[in-house]
Amino acid sequence: MTARSWTFITQLKTLSLFMLLLAMFNAGCVSIPQQTQLIQKGCEQQETQTIASPGNQPLISSSSPFYLPPSHLNSESFSILNWNIYKGQEENWDEDLLRLSEGQDIVLLQEASLNEKLLEILNDRDLCWWLNNAFVYKGVETGVMMASKTPPLDSFGLRHIEPWIRVPKTILINSYPLSGTSSTLLVANIHGINFTLGTDSYKKQLEEMQQILSKHSGPLLVVGDFNNWSQERTKVMNAMADELSLIRLEYESSSSSIRFGGNVDHIFYRGLVPLSHASPQVLSSDHNPISAQFRVVETKTAELVQ
Repeated sequence: MTARSWTFITQLKTLSLFMLLLAMFNAGCVSIPQQTQLIQKGCEQQETQTIASPGNQPLISSSSPFYLPPSHLNSESFSILNWNIYKGQEENWDEDLLRLSEGQDIVLLQEASLNEKLLEILNDRDLCWWLNNAFVYKGVETGVMMASKTPPLDSFGLRHIEPWIRVPKTILINSYPLSGTSSTLLVANIHGINFTLGTDSYKKQLEEMQQILSKHSGPLLVVGDFNNWSQERTKVMNAMADELSLIRLEYESSSSSIRFGGNVDHIFYRGLVPLSHASPQVLSSDHNPISAQFRVVETKTAELVQ
């Protein structure tokens, strides 16, 4: 298939998705929370907690008695999986996620629908998780998710409304303790605004995320579906990365992760050394997953935890 043919097919798929979302919204199948919502499950807890903050303001939720005493990510080697799972609409997505998530320290999902199959996988992997809810479809919360065996120390939620369809895109930012150092790892999971003609809304979304991340001086990961399907959007994304001194993980992309001739799924990092990575091709989503293994750049002796 030629690049031009793929671009045309991608444009049709994007238009079809846009029309589908409009139809669901008009039919009342989709409801949108009035506030930012973070839904969580502790590592060894059986309850679910929902927290809300007004408007578009960041939500900050520090660790509390709800959590068990936190463990630490291994500074010498930890792994992540990033994947837009397309709301679990394709066959065998659950089998692929179960296989791909094995051994991963942090699993980052976009378009994660909190259905029974996803909950089964999270329980099977014994993961605690946070979901920043963008909308509810047929009673099921959908948004960006982070799941891990190491509970986060803090969580931040951002939501931004799509200008055309008025359905939010969400960002989730978690901080994790690291072994052998007082530094923490900050991880951002983003689903970029998609349906716009210009870049104003897209730029605002990335800049608000950048403002939060810029307050962190330690190791940093910015991961997700950036929807940078144009040169203008890619410039905005790269400007954000430059301001935060981030490096983009280079990996071999494939057609199912390409929009309008460019890759839209990315892993950016700072204060870390990539050890390995992979992006296997799947049929269970219109995005391919990316997995990567990192170690923390050696810190000064003064920072070491005694």
